[in-house]
Amino acid sequence: MYIKYPLSALAMIAGANVQAGSAPSYESVPLHGGTLSFNLPLDFVRVTDKNNGTNVLIEYFPRGQSVANWTRMVTVQAYRGLGSSPASSAEIARQAFYPAVCKIGPIYRDAAEREVRKGFTLSIISDGCASLPAGAYPKALKGAGEQDFIMVFRDANTVYTLNYAERGAPFAGKVPPRDIERSKEILREIFGNVALTAARLK
Repeated sequence: MYIKYPLSALAMIAGANVQAGSAPSYESVPLHGGTLSFNLPLDFVRVTDKNNGTNVLIEYFPRGQSVANWTRMVTVQAYRGLGSSPASSAEIARQAFYPAVCKIGPIYRDAAEREVRKGFTLSIISDGCASLPAGAYPKALKGAGEQDFIMVFRDANTVYTLNYAERGAPFAGKVPPRDIERSKEILREIFGNVALTAARLK
């Protein structure tokens, strides 16, 4: 059996603002017996698709871009078993997303976790680096500015993430980092109505 959690109940994940002629596609991704559905930006294509039975990693880039030269990226991840960890969602998110290697303008903000339905929560994370160091992660673009806007979903068994990232010119001292409220707006604009259908635990 399955439980559907319509995240559109949260005002911050209301319908996307889409200009005429730029309509995104609606993507539905199977994840450990459930499905994550969201708007995929126009002309994004799936480049990475990995699933070892426990962890899922799916990456989308604008057509013609790659893991080495992307300017925008959408990532879906799922970690089976992590939802049952005694660690809080805030601790799990910080361990996964805090940009510890960033020395110039590190960004990390965590909006308060909210229960969407009994036993199911949503957190919004914003992280990034004003100027990436070499080797920050595989294929990091040295000197680029990068910011990620992440939805972290958690049930009793699994942690799921939906992430929109931007990468470009360094912005230390030039562009103020987006605050968490603007991060929520960006997620709404990019992904529209997000829904997660998760497997009911026996």
